[in-house]
Amino acid sequence: MSKYVIDGLFLTQRMTGTQRYSFELTNELDKLVSKGELEILVPLSAESIPEFKNITVVRYGKRNGIAWQQTDLAWYLRKNKKQGIFFNNVLPLLYPYGIITVHDVCYKANPRFYSSMRDKLSMLWHRLHYFFAAHSKMLILTVSEFSKSEIIRYYKVDADRIKVIKNGWQHMNNIIAAENTFEKYNFLKPDNYYFSMSSLGANKNFKWILHAAKNNPDSVFAIAGGGKLKGAAEAGEFVDLPNIHFLGYVSDEDAKTLMANCKAFLFPTLYEGFGIPPLEAVSCGCSRIIISDTPCMHEIYGEFADYLNPDKTDMNLEDMQSENTSDIKQILNKYSWYKSACELVELLRK
Repeated sequence: MSKYVIDGLFLTQRMTGTQRYSFELTNELDKLVSKGELEILVPLSAESIPEFKNITVVRYGKRNGIAWQQTDLAWYLRKNKKQGIFFNNVLPLLYPYGIITVHDVCYKANPRFYSSMRDKLSMLWHRLHYFFAAHSKMLILTVSEFSKSEIIRYYKVDADRIKVIKNGWQHMNNIIAAENTFEKYNFLKPDNYYFSMSSLGANKNFKWILHAAKNNPDSVFAIAGGGKLKGAAEAGEFVDLPNIHFLGYVSDEDAKTLMANCKAFLFPTLYEGFGIPPLEAVSCGCSRIIISDTPCMHEIYGEFADYLNPDKTDMNLEDMQSENTSDIKQILNKYSWYKSACELVELLRK
């Protein structure tokens, strides 16, 4: 397995879903491999790199960002006759050898979601990488059977080349819930608000939450996310909704408290490869998740969730009685970063 080098660019990036997957799997791999059995390559200028016990950290290349990944990383792999492990959807196009994780193919399946010039460029960039991966001999990892079926559907990849390595939730155990959250957000009361974490990405279906707030005026909605969410709401037909509170970016500690004490966590997504936020909410103590009625969400959450129609905005949440009698915490037993890392090590050693 010493022939593999992990693309460590994610260690220099802001933590989002794909970076979380990359970091947690690498962290668990470090516990499973022998010393020197794996390398992780990072730019020379990279800061705050974790001290791994068994994975060897190699600093190489003066470039940064995409330029480093497409040139320095590619040259290092070629020069040392190594193969890459690319956890984050993209690979060095000059050296497409190794293993790539394709979290989802939303860029291919839903081009209508990407309207701005920046979004369109991102779509073209990612679709180029998916094409390279599909037409190479690389092993492709993905995070759900749904995502695997989508890769096969859009890129005609042999099913045997795609392995499902799922997300986990145990990183939430490292966060200590804040004790003063409801002093900071004194307009919220425990067990008396619907909570969601959103963005303006079209697949996140932010407008569904706004419509839900408008159609449920006696319910309180708290939305965490970038400051642009409030502006987007006010630019539409949702200027004066007294029952909706935009929290902006919240700390991990506050998010954990808000998840644990909400009436339900809302996740009206239109398209996901996995959809980790509801799982994180449950791990924090959330007693109810209301999520989109889509194949992916049913695969991941099964009987442990209540389902909403992401295209129907006139739903009365208060009239939506949960028929779920299962202990929602049982869902946590299905997913583990450690189990996923064990499956990956087995693949690498083959």
